[in-house]
Amino acid sequence: MPSTTPSQPKIAIIGAGPVGLTLANILHRNGITSFRVFERDTKARSTSNALAQGGGTLDVHADSGQRALAAAGLLEEFNKVARQEGEAVRVVRKDGVVVWDENDTQEDGHAAAREPGGKPDAESRGRPEIDRAALRAMLLSALPPERIVWGKQVSSLSPVPGTTAAATKWTINFSDDGDAPLHLQPQYDLVLGADGAWSRVRAQLTDAKPSFTGVVALDAWLDDVEGRRPDVARFIGRGSRFTFSADRALIFQRHGDGSARCYACVRFRDDAGAADTTTDVHAAAVGARIAASLGLKEARGGIDWGVPGIRCRFLETYFRDYTPEAREAVLALTQRPVLRPLYMLPVGLTWPSRPGVTVLGDAAHLMTPFAGAGVNVGMVDALELAEEIVGYVKKGAGQGAASLAEVIGDYEKGMWVRSSRDAAMTARALAVQFQEDGCEKMVELMSGGAGPE
Repeated sequence: MPSTTPSQPKIAIIGAGPVGLTLANILHRNGITSFRVFERDTKARSTSNALAQGGGTLDVHADSGQRALAAAGLLEEFNKVARQEGEAVRVVRKDGVVVWDENDTQEDGHAAAREPGGKPDAESRGRPEIDRAALRAMLLSALPPERIVWGKQVSSLSPVPGTTAAATKWTINFSDDGDAPLHLQPQYDLVLGADGAWSRVRAQLTDAKPSFTGVVALDAWLDDVEGRRPDVARFIGRGSRFTFSADRALIFQRHGDGSARCYACVRFRDDAGAADTTTDVHAAAVGARIAASLGLKEARGGIDWGVPGIRCRFLETYFRDYTPEAREAVLALTQRPVLRPLYMLPVGLTWPSRPGVTVLGDAAHLMTPFAGAGVNVGMVDALELAEEIVGYVKKGAGQGAASLAEVIGDYEKGMWVRSSRDAAMTARALAVQFQEDGCEKMVELMSGGAGPE
């Protein structure tokens, strides 16, 4: 780590996902050289394709994510690799009736009927798609390689004894560090956690943890969908296809590497009719409940979703009233099937600000993907936090600059207000879309500027 002046705080960014890397790029572009990004994955995994990484496709909004990329000097590069056609959304009821379609033509032949108002206007566009893997690769390529430290899993953080309350320094304990003496461990002025849903950095700020939303998704892929299953490619369309009904959803996505992905979602409720939520115990109970409904005895490692007959039984049990074409499209996606419980942090989560440490992205406000907000909110976090740090550095210590504690506090106040709006919108989208008229409700949200991610 290079030596720093008082106006160049020593910064650790935890997590090399899109949010952490956006923050790093904006700092780098503004001449901040005193940071490192620590990532638990190996370099090989982090630079592989979407199917190998397991990352989805993201729509990056003009007024948020793209604004952050512009601040990083990467908007032109983004426009080269983003898929304008990928923002085409098709919303289809479970009976096959199309209620919204942004594809140029009806490619799948299933849309004999269309609901009134089912054609979008030009104002709904401006959210080109990019694979998460491609976005990450673009952000990585813009940084000097020595700024990223791979294979570093954070175990915990510790405030350095003797540092002042207003200017607390921190050490980071990594899982591979052993028992290095405290005086030999690097000390950081800022530890910025972009380390996702189960953030270790967030634990220094609040006891809040993500809760289970009651929704589980059977997630499956197929690479080269055009070559291997052109019928499924036509069924999905050029971008994404959504079907919502009471406590059910099928969500299909096309990816820039030629693959396709599907989430077959089921929302579980408790005996009182509320979403079955709150703790991991509920998620585990839902897994057992699914196994029982399929006539299976859940093994210790869970259900083997790679068995075609089990996936078929799942669809017959939970999606029997969907069209045969929809169920066949799910079954055609045979790679990497896994059941994923969906989590979220409490809407409006705040905490007492603590000098020298904060979080951004999913670590601060984990949301479900049902309103298209997630990565865009996180990238604006990165933009606003970077602006606070750059402003601090440019003013210079002793020349009227705010303290680092004020930098963190000002960022958090703005982030809490902004992200709580998006989190509330996302929670509402989940609630209204998992209804029998969920497709129509989704179109209403899209018409109001809250399209799907």
